[in-house]
Amino acid sequence: MAETADIVVVGGGCIGASVALYLAQNHAGKVVLLEQKELANGASGKGIGIVRTHYTHPVLAELAYLSQQRFHNFKELYGGYDSGFNPCGYFVLVGESDVATLNTVVQMHQSMNIKVDLMDLQQVQAQIPHLNLNDVAAVAYEPHSGYGSPPQTTLAFAQRAADLGVEVLTHTPVKDIELDAAGKVQSVVTVQGAIATRTVIDCVGPWARKFTQNLGLEFPVHPVVEHVVVVQRPVEFLQNHPVVSDLVNLSYSRSDPQQPYTRIGNSDPKHHPQFMLQDADDFHGQIYPQITEELHHKLIQRYPILEKGKVVAKYSGIWGVTPDYQPIIDHLACIPGLYCAVGFSGHGYKLSPIIGELMSQFILGDRSRIDKLNLFRFSRFQEDDFIKSPITYGKAKGLR
Repeated sequence: MAETADIVVVGGGCIGASVALYLAQNHAGKVVLLEQKELANGASGKGIGIVRTHYTHPVLAELAYLSQQRFHNFKELYGGYDSGFNPCGYFVLVGESDVATLNTVVQMHQSMNIKVDLMDLQQVQAQIPHLNLNDVAAVAYEPHSGYGSPPQTTLAFAQRAADLGVEVLTHTPVKDIELDAAGKVQSVVTVQGAIATRTVIDCVGPWARKFTQNLGLEFPVHPVVEHVVVVQRPVEFLQNHPVVSDLVNLSYSRSDPQQPYTRIGNSDPKHHPQFMLQDADDFHGQIYPQITEELHHKLIQRYPILEKGKVVAKYSGIWGVTPDYQPIIDHLACIPGLYCAVGFSGHGYKLSPIIGELMSQFILGDRSRIDKLNLFRFSRFQEDDFIKSPITYGKAKGLR
């Protein structure tokens, strides 16, 4: 293990691995990436991996679009490694009360050169014959969106980073960040010893609040358990289908690439308080039956034929959620040398390529694109200046 480093990135999920990779690409010196367990151990380990641009806030939409372009050119950009990205298409379904919002979002995206169109319900039905549209009033379609594999993407970023000289250390939890007499970052203390450094990047996701407690920093990032239900499609519905974001029932679903499985996840924020943990270390893959039963019901409601399908898996993962469902990406001015990219609230995977790029530029002193990160500053919570979209869907709120 290195005894000194120019920059230490803590957290081996898709965000931390992307940041480490871009730092190496930008010749940042000796970079070390630390992960307490295996890579993609936290939020990146169990996500469904939706890659979309559909956001009601223009900055988020732009960042998602920039990331989407990188997913489409992933192998070319990242040393031939594969993210598992499948541009199968992405539908957004809304009810009558959200039609005006959907129209406004589509117009905004089209003005940003994002490929998206409103689709007639008959066209949607022709593309996904088994989809129930009885309670759907309008649909938007993103042909260039789809899904990828968060663990595979994380590993690809980390492998490419290692190719470029980053020291990637797994099973190396950080015990403390030491400061010098002036209050500046001096070293990172791990179970294997200390690494002297003047720059630390906190990418620990759901562990953000706990990670900086010793420094007196209270991150408003709460660990929340999220669930996925996997159903095997019957023989009448073996063909793969696009991603469906169901803003009527507040869920999202996608098919699997190699097996006739459909996965569904929750996008209803009302569930988050009841599935919130005091400490991310309290997460052990626990399942809350009431939400998995509800998700299974929602899937059958949207795809009635799946009542014939067998539930093949129910599992859970963990998110780090902030009060406004948006990340904290900043330089912590109270502790010179400490940066953070945490609290992505379910958005981290799809944004990871562009966040790694922007963070590396920010850390290395390039402020030309700082306007894109200023929205996510840490101080917004003290300023009571939460991120709010100019328009919003009735029930999905900050998740869109």
